This record gives sequence, C-alpha cells and structure tokens, in this order.
Amino acid sequence: MKVVQVSANRDYEGTVWTVLFSSVEKAYEDLRNQPADTFAGVDGLDIAWVAVDDGSYERVASLDVKFTWGDPDTVVFREWNSEKKDYETFSF
Repeated sequence: MKVVQVSANRDYEGTVWTVLFSSVEKAYEDLRNQPADTFAGVDGLDIAWVAVDDGSYERVASLDVKFTWGDPDTVVFREWNSEKKDYETFSF
C-alpha cells in the first residue's frame, strides 16, 4: 500500500511536520486550503509516494517555500526547473 507524504522542512532543523494523504490531488487540495501562516518558517516541501510495507520512496515534487508576514500573510511555492536553470512558481 502506498500513501502520499508531504514533509515540511527547515534548513538546519530537518522535518518540522509531515502529513499523509491517499492521493496527490488530496495533498495539493489540503495545501491550497491551509492558512498562509502554516508555512511560516518552512523552507521547503517534499511530496512523495511512500510504500507503507517496504518504505520505498518516489518523489512527486520538491517545492521551495517563500512565506512573507504582512496583511495579508502570503506564501509562494516555487519548483526548480533544471532545463531553464531557474525557479518557476508552482500552483496547485
């Protein structure tokens, strides 16, 4: 059995929270509906299929997170494009 794991990471602290979902679509839906301050202090998100029985790992996306305090708070997700050698804004 496989589940989708979303892990939020900080540079020097490692994983700060992890959530499991039954599909990538449900993971993206949940991320899209989170308040922006959920991502305060988060540097990146790893989204991957993880097998419960053998621990195999298949990365779906690795996103850079840019959170800005303000009125309103904002969060931008970016994904590295190796062909363009630059970040692209990621939308769910």
